[in-house]
Amino acid sequence: MRCHVCRALSFAPLCRACRRELLNPDPKIRMLESGLEVLSLYAYEEIEPLLLTKHLPHGWATYRILAKESFRIFDKDAGGGMMAISVDDDPKDGYSHTAILARCLKKAGYRPLYGKLHAQNRISYAGQSKSFRLQNPRNFLYTGPANIKAVLVDDVVTTGLTLMEAHDTLARSGVDVIGAIVLADVDRE
Repeated sequence: MRCHVCRALSFAPLCRACRRELLNPDPKIRMLESGLEVLSLYAYEEIEPLLLTKHLPHGWATYRILAKESFRIFDKDAGGGMMAISVDDDPKDGYSHTAILARCLKKAGYRPLYGKLHAQNRISYAGQSKSFRLQNPRNFLYTGPANIKAVLVDDVVTTGLTLMEAHDTLARSGVDVIGAIVLADVDRE
């Protein structure tokens, strides 16, 4: 196998040298219009080629490396047993990239809650404008427990509309959403 970035021979999709060079999180908080705080670990352009592997057969392995390396910044009990709810973790292409992220937060003391927050609208937002996204909401359905504290987990925040809609759905279902954790922010300053 070859490293996805430098093309060197590697037993993993991302070699150790590229991990050291690329995966140095610089956490930033972005406040969405709804008041939801989103912690991003990278600017989108810093890790874009790695994020785009979610559409490739080896994407699950790349996301696992991304999550493990990036989430090392969290203390062992940062989550304090709080739930980590992955946004729309429907396993497309055989796996869910958001479920992989939530699972890797276990080492930081978060408890992943899988398969409980799903978009009823399956339209793709990739490359779409904010007005398109507003006209085509995700229509999330939450089927998990109420009266819990949680963080939302996603790979990328662009306009923030998906996270705001997920937050609203969870709040109406009795979930106290403390914030969101994403790998990358497209509009990071």
